[in-house]
Amino acid sequence: MIPVTVTVPAQSPQELVGGLKMTDFNLPVPDDAPFLNLSQEEIEQLRQQKKELTEYGREKLKKLATKALDKLYDENGAALQQLAEIERKEFYRFFAVEYYGTGDGISYWLKICRNYPPYDGEDLDLEYFKNFINDSYHFQCIEEPTEEEFMSRYSNLIPAHIVKMVEHKNQPELIWETHFHVNYS
Repeated sequence: MIPVTVTVPAQSPQELVGGLKMTDFNLPVPDDAPFLNLSQEEIEQLRQQKKELTEYGREKLKKLATKALDKLYDENGAALQQLAEIERKEFYRFFAVEYYGTGDGISYWLKICRNYPPYDGEDLDLEYFKNFINDSYHFQCIEEPTEEEFMSRYSNLIPAHIVKMVEHKNQPELIWETHFHVNYS
């Protein structure tokens, strides 16, 4: 195979496009499109009309968008306010549960999960902990620290990829949990 070098002359933004030299507003210079048979005044008039129509279109779109947003807020205002309130809350919930079973040590349960609102007035995450602990363990406490508190206390126990996921706040289905046991003997 023989290497081939092709040299292309540098083109400015106003170079040939489709055989015509173009200027602002995509109107050709008169001498580059003699088939249009337009005078310089007619080209300037077309440019001005295009500019006016563009501005008119922008204003019209802005009014339509504002009207659509107003209608959206009128019809769904309460739901949008509730969504905004949810967004202000932390993206994830953090739990540190302390419990023991035999008396020979203590156990910790760390959990990170999505911060969903209560369902029918019931906090399903807290109920899950209570059901687990009440079945066969003695409950010490459930803490629900902020993200900053949780990460500063337990960061050495959390895998690096989980820490990254929590930082990015883009994993709505993330549930990470671990149990560890400290034996006193």
